Amino acid sequence: MSGPLVLKPQSVEIDAPRELVFQMLTSFRRGRIAGDDSESSRLVSEHGNTKIVEFRTKAGPFTYTTLEEVMLFPPEKIAFRHLKGPLHFSEEEFTFEETADGQTFMTHSGSFIWNTFPFFGWFGGVIYTRPMYHRVIRKHLAVVKDAAEARAARSHVFRRQQ
Repeated sequence: MSGPLVLKPQSVEIDAPRELVFQMLTSFRRGRIAGDDSESSRLVSEHGNTKIVEFRTKAGPFTYTTLEEVMLFPPEKIAFRHLKGPLHFSEEEFTFEETADGQTFMTHSGSFIWNTFPFFGWFGGVIYTRPMYHRVIRKHLAVVKDAAEARAARSHVFRRQQ
């Protein structure tokens, strides 16, 4: 068996405070981010900053349900460890950096193994799963950017400096 396939890091700059973006991405009880019809979440259990969350993700013609251990490191990082679903291994993280002008630079990175069949699992990961993962994350980053910027524009808690 080969090692994990590494995902290409993807980033987006969001005109919203880091704490707001972090809060939006960790609000697992609410189901979906406004404008996102491809992913929803459900909080299964929590113990401090470690949560077990069920995600339903539409990727291409398929919808996948996964169970993830989510570790929160407010407001710098969210780390995910795959527990159940179509992948045999997956680790991902979102990091949040505050820019000099008060914006948020959010980056996603990770790796996975899908080895249902020796070699073919790796090959399928290279030709299908990794490109699909990249498309899903690219869309997710765009949705988060739009939703966070809209929320920041109307927020009384996270007021933007003018």
